[in-house]
Amino acid sequence: MKYKEFIVRLERGKIAQAYLFEGKENYLKEEALQKLKEKIIPSSYTNFNYEIFSGENTSSAEIIESLYILPFNSKYRLVVVKEVDKLKEKDREILRKYLENPVSTTCLVCVGEEFDKRKKFYRTYLKEGEVVSFYPLWNNEVIEWIKQRVEREGKKISSRAILYLKDKIGNDLYSLSKEIEKLVIFVHPERTIREEDVRELTREIKGRGVFDLTRAFREKNLLLSLSILSELLERGEEPLRIHSLLAREIRTLLRIKEKGVNISSQKASSLIFGSRGYYNFYTDIASEYLKASKDFSIPELIKDYEYLVKTEVSIKRGKEEAKSAMEKLILALLTPSINSPEK
Repeated sequence: MKYKEFIVRLERGKIAQAYLFEGKENYLKEEALQKLKEKIIPSSYTNFNYEIFSGENTSSAEIIESLYILPFNSKYRLVVVKEVDKLKEKDREILRKYLENPVSTTCLVCVGEEFDKRKKFYRTYLKEGEVVSFYPLWNNEVIEWIKQRVEREGKKISSRAILYLKDKIGNDLYSLSKEIEKLVIFVHPERTIREEDVRELTREIKGRGVFDLTRAFREKNLLLSLSILSELLERGEEPLRIHSLLAREIRTLLRIKEKGVNISSQKASSLIFGSRGYYNFYTDIASEYLKASKDFSIPELIKDYEYLVKTEVSIKRGKEEAKSAMEKLILALLTPSINSPEK
């Protein structure tokens, strides 16, 4: 069966005793494993009921021992053998014999790329378990995948943005997923990712971008912030766009500071990205904010925000040239002694 059919069966609660994941689309394999784990193992007991082995440096004895362990506060244990195609032939044969009489409370997933369909191991899987094939998606499937991936993040994406993203990044799902994660943060709190958002972000692949600037600001690195700002402005980045992202940084840091020192990364994620489920990508970013917030005081952040407002007014009223105003802004934010702009 293919990935889509596997997901449909999983959602209907049809769990096989053993799966063989074959093919070269590794991103979808990881996604399928995650969905299977979430479906059959309570999150509180993952450490007790989930074990991963590598076929390259594991013996069948270790795997078999794990397969016979009873689950803890769960209906199933999930045992995954990655690179099973690198498992020694004698060990693979022992694993094949296990398939003929598997433990009812264990779900075994063997993962590899290519298997000889004529051999007993593959034929036994066809008879006793389920073979799931993961191959690169066709162009139209990639377009649908991008749309669904963005919707899973609680956002929408325009058709033109999808086509432009696919044209720039290609069909590699790992790379597309990373760019989508960046786009979700880039447009927040806006709900829709537009073509111009994709153009702006993918342009940064060739050099340092706005995320590098906001990170340098959080780290209070003045020289690096000025260097990145200069690079962005030379590339034609809109000064007020940079301004708005810095303003968002300060608002985010303020919200975190107001919650106190004991806030968790999950709670910080909800403050930054809104109510949703969070992947490690988001909690890792939230942890960066938590760490950075310790170097800022609430009075300092309030003063920084006031300076941002004055700078925006100064630019929009034509009192200052935008590029020089942004340079003065960075200096003022990271060098508190510098005077604020005139009212």
